[in-house]
Amino acid sequence: MIKKRRKAIHCELIEPSKTSPGYFKYQVTIMELDGSIEIVPAYGKDMQDAIERLLWNERIDSVADKKATLPILVTLCLGIVALSGILSATLNQPIWIASGLTLVLFAAVGINSIESYLNK
Repeated sequence: MIKKRRKAIHCELIEPSKTSPGYFKYQVTIMELDGSIEIVPAYGKDMQDAIERLLWNERIDSVADKKATLPILVTLCLGIVALSGILSATLNQPIWIASGLTLVLFAAVGINSIESYLNK
Protein backbone atom coordinates (compact mmCIF):
# COMPACT_ATOMS: atom_id res chain seq x y z
CA MET A 1 0.00 0.00 0.00
CA ILE A 2 1.21 3.48 -0.83
CA LYS A 3 0.89 5.93 2.03
CA LYS A 4 -0.98 9.13 1.19
CA ARG A 5 1.19 12.22 1.53
CA ARG A 6 1.10 15.88 0.77
CA LYS A 7 2.59 16.63 -2.64
CA ALA A 8 4.19 19.63 -4.26
CA ILE A 9 2.51 19.58 -7.65
CA HIS A 10 3.82 22.82 -9.11
CA CYS A 11 6.57 25.34 -8.38
CA GLU A 12 6.99 28.63 -10.18
CA LEU A 13 9.62 31.38 -10.05
CA ILE A 14 7.90 34.66 -9.17
CA GLU A 15 10.62 37.31 -8.77
CA PRO A 16 14.02 38.01 -7.28
CA SER A 17 13.91 38.73 -3.56
CA LYS A 18 13.65 42.42 -2.76
CA THR A 19 15.46 42.19 0.57
CA SER A 20 18.08 39.47 -0.02
CA PRO A 21 20.19 39.67 -3.17
CA GLY A 22 20.88 36.29 -4.77
CA TYR A 23 17.62 34.77 -3.50
CA PHE A 24 14.39 34.27 -5.40
CA LYS A 25 10.73 34.02 -4.49
CA TYR A 26 8.93 30.89 -5.63
CA GLN A 27 5.28 29.94 -5.46
CA VAL A 28 4.77 26.29 -4.52
CA THR A 29 1.41 24.60 -5.10
CA ILE A 30 0.78 21.82 -2.59
CA MET A 31 -1.94 19.18 -2.78
CA GLU A 32 -3.17 18.28 0.69
CA LEU A 33 -4.30 14.82 1.78
CA ASP A 34 -7.96 15.70 1.28
CA GLY A 35 -7.28 16.88 -2.29
CA SER A 36 -7.43 20.61 -1.59
CA ILE A 37 -4.79 22.87 -3.11
CA GLU A 38 -2.67 25.33 -1.11
CA ILE A 39 -0.30 27.92 -2.59
CA VAL A 40 2.69 28.72 -0.38
CA PRO A 41 5.55 31.19 -0.96
CA ALA A 42 9.10 29.84 -0.64
CA TYR A 43 12.46 31.61 -0.84
CA GLY A 44 15.82 30.21 -1.88
CA LYS A 45 18.86 30.53 -4.13
CA ASP A 46 17.26 28.06 -6.54
CA MET A 47 14.09 25.99 -6.67
CA GLN A 48 15.58 23.03 -4.81
CA ASP A 49 16.85 25.31 -2.03
CA ALA A 50 13.45 26.99 -1.74
CA ILE A 51 11.64 23.65 -1.41
CA GLU A 52 14.19 22.41 1.16
CA ARG A 53 13.65 25.57 3.23
CA LEU A 54 9.90 25.13 2.98
CA LEU A 55 10.19 21.53 4.20
CA TRP A 56 12.49 22.61 7.03
CA ASN A 57 9.95 25.20 8.21
CA GLU A 58 7.09 22.69 7.98
CA ARG A 59 9.06 20.15 10.02
CA ILE A 60 9.90 22.69 12.69
CA ASP A 61 6.29 23.87 12.91
CA SER A 62 5.05 20.30 13.32
CA VAL A 63 7.58 19.42 16.03
CA ALA A 64 7.75 22.59 18.11
CA ASP A 65 4.47 23.88 19.46
CA LYS A 66 5.60 27.24 20.82
CA LYS A 67 2.42 27.83 22.80
CA ALA A 68 3.01 24.74 24.94
CA THR A 69 6.78 25.04 25.30
CA LEU A 70 7.03 28.42 27.04
CA PRO A 71 4.85 27.67 30.11
CA ILE A 72 6.66 24.37 30.66
CA LEU A 73 10.07 26.06 30.55
CA VAL A 74 8.98 28.89 32.84
CA THR A 75 7.61 26.36 35.35
CA LEU A 76 10.87 24.37 35.30
CA CYS A 77 12.96 27.53 35.80
CA LEU A 78 10.78 28.66 38.70
CA GLY A 79 11.09 25.21 40.25
CA ILE A 80 14.87 25.30 39.97
CA VAL A 81 15.05 28.77 41.56
CA ALA A 82 12.62 27.77 44.34
CA LEU A 83 14.51 24.56 45.12
CA SER A 84 17.86 26.35 45.17
CA GLY A 85 16.37 29.07 47.41
CA ILE A 86 15.06 26.48 49.86
CA LEU A 87 18.44 24.71 49.95
CA SER A 88 20.22 28.03 50.42
CA ALA A 89 17.96 29.04 53.33
CA THR A 90 18.07 25.60 54.95
CA LEU A 91 21.83 25.13 54.74
CA ASN A 92 22.59 28.84 55.28
CA GLN A 93 24.89 28.89 52.24
CA PRO A 94 24.28 31.40 49.44
CA ILE A 95 26.10 29.23 46.88
CA TRP A 96 22.90 27.22 46.31
CA ILE A 97 20.81 30.18 45.17
CA ALA A 98 23.70 31.48 43.06
CA SER A 99 24.10 28.11 41.36
CA GLY A 100 20.35 27.85 40.76
CA LEU A 101 20.21 31.29 39.14
CA THR A 102 23.30 30.47 37.07
CA LEU A 103 21.70 27.25 35.87
CA VAL A 104 18.55 29.13 34.83
CA LEU A 105 20.67 31.71 33.00
CA PHE A 106 22.56 29.03 31.07
CA ALA A 107 19.28 27.27 30.27
CA ALA A 108 17.80 30.52 28.92
CA VAL A 109 20.85 31.16 26.73
CA GLY A 110 20.80 27.57 25.46
CA ILE A 111 17.08 27.66 24.68
CA ASN A 112 17.48 30.99 22.88
CA SER A 113 20.32 29.67 20.71
CA ILE A 114 18.41 26.47 19.87
CA GLU A 115 15.30 28.46 18.98
CA SER A 116 17.25 30.85 16.74
CA TYR A 117 18.83 27.83 15.00
CA LEU A 118 15.45 26.19 14.43
CA ASN A 119 13.90 29.42 13.11
CA LYS A 120 16.70 30.22 10.67
